[in-house]
Amino acid sequence: HPPPPRATEPCLLWSLIVLEPEGAAMPKGRGRGGFSFAGRGPQHRRSPQVAAEDEDAEDSDCGEERDFEDEYTAVGEEYEEVDDDAELKADREQQILQEACLPVSGAPLPPSEGPPKDADEYLRQVQWERLQCPEVVDVEVKERKSRKQQTSGPLSGREGGCGGLLALFSAPEVPAAMRHNEAFAADASAAFRALRAQCERAREAAPSSSIKQLTYEEWRRQVDRGEDRPSMEVLAVQDFVSINHLVVVSVDKLEADYESFKAAADSAAAKADANSLPGLAQEGLNSVVEWVFAALAYVEEPLVDDIQYQMQRLRRVCQRLLALVHERAGSAEAGGGSVSDFVRARVGLLLVLTGEVFGQQ
Repeated sequence: HPPPPRATEPCLLWSLIVLEPEGAAMPKGRGRGGFSFAGRGPQHRRSPQVAAEDEDAEDSDCGEERDFEDEYTAVGEEYEEVDDDAELKADREQQILQEACLPVSGAPLPPSEGPPKDADEYLRQVQWERLQCPEVVDVEVKERKSRKQQTSGPLSGREGGCGGLLALFSAPEVPAAMRHNEAFAADASAAFRALRAQCERAREAAPSSSIKQLTYEEWRRQVDRGEDRPSMEVLAVQDFVSINHLVVVSVDKLEADYESFKAAADSAAAKADANSLPGLAQEGLNSVVEWVFAALAYVEEPLVDDIQYQMQRLRRVCQRLLALVHERAGSAEAGGGSVSDFVRARVGLLLVLTGEVFGQQ
């Protein structure tokens, strides 16, 4: 038999486990092993004398354990003896407790007229000066005028600095006269979703052998030419990457047209004639709006990160274009209708689609 376990040993299951005799038959259906729990298989009974001796040993062990409770610290199921000297040594090694570097003999000494005679006298003078220092010190801080920021450059955001980098991500509020009607927004969004569903069915019906992928340059030649109009036959056979290319190219074209219009509107000649809108070609604007509309009809959802960025670019350029046209056009007439109405009907539609259909705010 194994020796009886002590009460202080970490594993107390030994009192319930007995060694199985070598060669003993295992119960049917159980695996082979060297141990079995009490109540399963043969057990070994102890004589009354041995049992009494074991109980006395356990009582004496429990008494010893109570005596050493203050000298041991429990860690999980084990017990670890606390050694104060070892902890102090570890603290010193980890520089938690700093030992005295140099011994100082005597009380703090006020500084004398001459230099200190030795290192001990110098340290005593340092101690005296430390005692004289106040715990709280009031300091007068003189206010200085801040340096003037640079008034130009790409990062300044000031006049002459191209608006700064943050200005690229800001857009003016759309004037009330150029805003869309809520009923129009709801009807346009519903019709556009129905159109997207029709475009999706057309793409699914296209044979796999006819799928194409146009590059940026190929799309740019079609969009910049202004003569070609988007068609379902061409767009339905474009793959995912090709449609994303068209989104980027069409938004680039609309932004380039806005920059040309803005540069022409800021010229001295344009300022002299408030009823003119130089740089804004209605045919060119109408063409690029058609390409953007077609790209939005075929773009796949959920939107990938790059297309979401392009949607944000589209939203900003639409807001800037509407605000600039409202500022420059006023009630200027062109082709039987006001220029502001012409731009509002097309650019405002793109703004509705980016916000209501694609959730870009």
